[in-house]
Amino acid sequence: MRRVLAALLLLVPSAAAFACGHCVEDKVAAAYDHSVIVRSLERRHEVAFFAIEGALAANSQLSREIQNALESTRGVDRGTPRVSPDGTSLSFAYDPARQKLGPITRALEKSLAPKALSISLLRVLK
Repeated sequence: MRRVLAALLLLVPSAAAFACGHCVEDKVAAAYDHSVIVRSLERRHEVAFFAIEGALAANSQLSREIQNALESTRGVDRGTPRVSPDGTSLSFAYDPARQKLGPITRALEKSLAPKALSISLLRVLK
């Protein structure tokens, strides 16, 4: 009887097992694109993940504006930016031999500031 009860308890989902959207892993997963990662790492480029701070709230227009800002930021590899309004995160690939992450981050922060948004680095895949 105890074994049956133990097995049933293992089948019941735990609230902690669901993604909360607030931890680093959830934010990275929201902006993760496997094909971008593979292509970028093959080219020895890095992929940066950032949290977006501010009132994004699934605003598709604002997501497109952030996407456009990323695409036009010097150093960001074209076609690699991903913006997740639900996960309030973004990612992009860049060539560290051509442009360091610091200047890319500062340029992006400057373009997001008028929208009352800011970013914070979550992770860099090398």
